[in-house]
Amino acid sequence: MEFFLSKLNDREFESLSADIISDELDLTVEKFKAGRDGGVDGRFWIGKREGIIQCKHYWKTGYKGLISKLKKEEVDKVKKLNPIKYVFFTSIPLSRENKKEIVEIFSPFIKSESDVWGEDDINDFLSKKENQNIVEKNYKLWITSTQILDIVYNNAIKGRSESTLSEIKSNNERYVITNNHTKGTEILKNSNVIIISGEPGIGKTTLANNLALYYTANGFEFCDIEESISEAEAILRQKEKKKIVFYCDDFLGSNVYDAISNKRDSHIVKFINRIKKDDSKKFILTSRTNILAMAVSSSHRFQNEDLREDEFLLKIEDLSDLDKAKILYNHIYHSNLDNVYIDEIYKQKRYKQIIQHKNFNPRIIEFITNNKRISRIKSSEYWNYIVDKLDNPKEIWSNFFQYQIDDPVRVLTFLTVFNSGVIGESVLSKSYSFYKQNFKMNTGSTDSSFDAVRKLAIKSLLNRRKIGDRIYEYTLFNPSVSDFVLNAYLEDVDLVESVLKALGTRSSIDFLNSLKQNNRISRSIIREIQSELFRHFCDIKLIDRDWDYLVQLSCLDILNTRVVNSIEKFIIEISSYKEARGERLYELLELLIDFNGNVEIKDFSFVAGYIQYGSLDREDINKVVELIRKYDIKDEILFENLSDEVDSYIREVFADNKSSANLEPYIHSSYDHEHGEFVLDFDSGGIEHEMESILDTIISELDEKLLDYIEIDGADIIESIEIDQLVDDFISSYGEGYEEEFRGGYSSGGNSSCDIEAIFERN
Repeated sequence: MEFFLSKLNDREFESLSADIISDELDLTVEKFKAGRDGGVDGRFWIGKREGIIQCKHYWKTGYKGLISKLKKEEVDKVKKLNPIKYVFFTSIPLSRENKKEIVEIFSPFIKSESDVWGEDDINDFLSKKENQNIVEKNYKLWITSTQILDIVYNNAIKGRSESTLSEIKSNNERYVITNNHTKGTEILKNSNVIIISGEPGIGKTTLANNLALYYTANGFEFCDIEESISEAEAILRQKEKKKIVFYCDDFLGSNVYDAISNKRDSHIVKFINRIKKDDSKKFILTSRTNILAMAVSSSHRFQNEDLREDEFLLKIEDLSDLDKAKILYNHIYHSNLDNVYIDEIYKQKRYKQIIQHKNFNPRIIEFITNNKRISRIKSSEYWNYIVDKLDNPKEIWSNFFQYQIDDPVRVLTFLTVFNSGVIGESVLSKSYSFYKQNFKMNTGSTDSSFDAVRKLAIKSLLNRRKIGDRIYEYTLFNPSVSDFVLNAYLEDVDLVESVLKALGTRSSIDFLNSLKQNNRISRSIIREIQSELFRHFCDIKLIDRDWDYLVQLSCLDILNTRVVNSIEKFIIEISSYKEARGERLYELLELLIDFNGNVEIKDFSFVAGYIQYGSLDREDINKVVELIRKYDIKDEILFENLSDEVDSYIREVFADNKSSANLEPYIHSSYDHEHGEFVLDFDSGGIEHEMESILDTIISELDEKLLDYIEIDGADIIESIEIDQLVDDFISSYGEGYEEEFRGGYSSGGNSSCDIEAIFERN
């Protein structure tokens, strides 16, 4: 059996070498994180003397490059280390003369030629049956071995399946095992069916490919199906007792309506249910989330069978920075990029900017490290090319957005983008209805109701999350959606005006203002949009107007006196409006304080109602104090309501801060010799003083004039603290091992940033 070591990157090769020596010598081998190693890739101990493993992958460089490196750099390192035993690994083939030369270079530390491992030695070791545990531990090595490839090839059902498997096998060297792979394998093991969904470029097909390879390598026949479930059903009947993994990339494709109108959904549901009940069968599907949502929303059969319970949604935020680092490193390693290009990524640790970029996406990483794509780009321009593709991933979204979704889904996306990327469900529903009634939108023959359309948009372009009892909000599935929309549609003034009219929110005007501040939109367009929105605002009844919206709208162009004068008239209307609406307190305060002009208000009792039914934060409280001072208000009801709300605010903020306070300096551990255990004690006076400091800080952030109008009983708040419970909560937050923490023996683990730097460290 032959193993293709070239499929491994240098970090993976080092890990394999350490596993081999650990097994060969029956010793524990310490592996070190990737990075500048000082000549040590692994360490073991013989008695009290240190043994060293050194690895040089060098399958790209060849023997001459290897020897040159050893003579120039590695010999001096070994002399300084002075190990009792030195074992050398390389992935290139070595002749007997080659081994002799390496032994001579490292004499007397390499004792014999058996301590020099080349490609053939590694293959011989891994081919032995007793060493299969090491092979299987290194997934990429195992899955690309000749034996497994033969199994995979022989298990491909002839025709398209054979071709698909061949393509899958040739593209898996860049694959990185992340938690998604483990989760996917577990789902298939337990339920036999997995529908992998996610945004374009997230890695749906790559994960599906490797799950299919895994099962095929473990004796399952591989069957690639497209949209014809009848084809899969026929194979199932023929091979009822065989182990089969069915594979369907891009489930239903863009022909979802055809599938449902022709009643194929019932066949799909029946087939999936059969697979779920048969552990000898597996079904792996990928689907664009909008297609899956569309299918479920359009098919009662899919809804009744809860098709989405088999969904495994891939999200970029589920990848740690370390996972992203491995993905990037693997792509660079196998990219065949010239060193001058790779240097641009390593320069000033720029790889961190890629890993932490909001638009990080495996497809973009593949795009920017594709040697053929950048062949015409100068190395000096390469970094700018990378930044541009990350900042403006048009080629990722354009086709999907323009051709794979319809107008209603696009409108929901526009509304979310222009509402600063976050929008409540009630606002989105209302805005969508307004847009649908007043502007041109091609709905086709499909259900264009809000409920139907939002289900299509969820998880393809939008996320929906619960933020309260029956309260939901929507965010963009990926920040790059906003980038694409702005790049593609911002100059369409009619569209932007339509979307902003439909929204009518402060957030939308804030977003427009940010575009102006960042010079993304011209002043002439801003004025045109502002005038149109102002005319629209004046047509709305007082009770339905968003007051602060008007304030923000005027800020787009403060020279628009027409808008400012209208705000003054609007304030007079508000003061005579008796229905208190607490959620509008801050908007009311801004209007009264910032745009009073020649307005005269004699009775401020209406403000008290807004305070009573509001939920004040620090800014609200300080604004109320500013209002009282500005107009010299004497209203006792207002003061009483303000006092109650300030007390509630302080207690709430204090509760949050006291539970997160660091009490470690006030908690002590001592050893009880009589009972043979550690005992924890605490300084209650010190903790109480810490609480007083926290309370003083909260109060100090409020307007100092506040105490001229109300009293704050800080002593009552402090007396309400249960010190014992506070300490118990603090200690329990450490979980298991908290005693070691207070004894000073606790270690918090590795530094993620250092681990990332180590991956990209050049030896």
